[in-house]
Amino acid sequence: MKYSDCPLYGIRSKRMLKYVLQIKNDDMLKQSNITSKIHPYIDKTKKPRLIEAPQAELKIVQRRIKTLLGKIQTPDNVFSGIKGKSYPENARMHIGGRKRNLYKTDLTAFFPSISREDVYQFFNNELCCSPDVSEVLTNLTTVSLERFPKEELTEVYDFLGQKGVHCYNHLISGAPTSQILSYLVNHKMFDELHTLSAKNDMVFSSEHKISSHFRNSVKSIIKKYRYKLSHNKVKGYSKGYPKLVTGVVIDCNENMIVKNSLQHKIILEFEHLRKNPMDQESRQRLRGLVTSAQQIDKSIFPNIKRFAFENPSK
Repeated sequence: MKYSDCPLYGIRSKRMLKYVLQIKNDDMLKQSNITSKIHPYIDKTKKPRLIEAPQAELKIVQRRIKTLLGKIQTPDNVFSGIKGKSYPENARMHIGGRKRNLYKTDLTAFFPSISREDVYQFFNNELCCSPDVSEVLTNLTTVSLERFPKEELTEVYDFLGQKGVHCYNHLISGAPTSQILSYLVNHKMFDELHTLSAKNDMVFSSEHKISSHFRNSVKSIIKKYRYKLSHNKVKGYSKGYPKLVTGVVIDCNENMIVKNSLQHKIILEFEHLRKNPMDQESRQRLRGLVTSAQQIDKSIFPNIKRFAFENPSK
């Protein structure tokens, strides 16, 4: 990867960093102030997950960092956090001229397992920023749970304990920067997985049988970098079996189809909006849902899309 393509590369002063990130408030350089702009909690809407939501002011700066990091050219088979790439495109990589076996893995609490020190080393060693600039960039993209009153985060600590994660100063779960940084910080691990297979997105497919030796090699590489597999999400699919890849179903005939759960959400939102056509939040949700579905299948829900994007005031 050519790190010098990133405008953050080689910055040696906080003054220049403030200019590049359009930061006017010096408090935005301090970890104590940044921490006050993050709200950690456990989202229990579906399966419990850690959310460390940044406030608007911090999120604006993080979006700028994400845009600048996006200037670094990554391998073609990296999709997470890369502008112009989508999860359906990732799924298409696992469709060939012939039916394929598939093996997919997932990492337990990946973002909170990525330590502050690992993020700092990326900015300092790979992007060649000075130590003080690397410190500020790390402050902007990580969170220290130890800076919060412990009694406020009982559920968060319990959640991380159940996942076997004891890294309390880590990459933020919920920041715009976290997806791309999770790759850049760990590119050596993904490079090893790439060497092992032609894919490094934690999903491997082949026209041939995926051996237990190959699976064990994947697990060994991940363990070497101190991450843990989410064993309930490690799954193998045979050639004739429908496969779920990053939210996209590949059916027995190697066609991409929209998950039933997404179709159900679209229908429910559509029914709500028909009854409440001036509900702009619902209209925005429906537009997003339909757009996601049509990235997988362009022909699905044409009438609902037309309704979602029409002007209700006319």
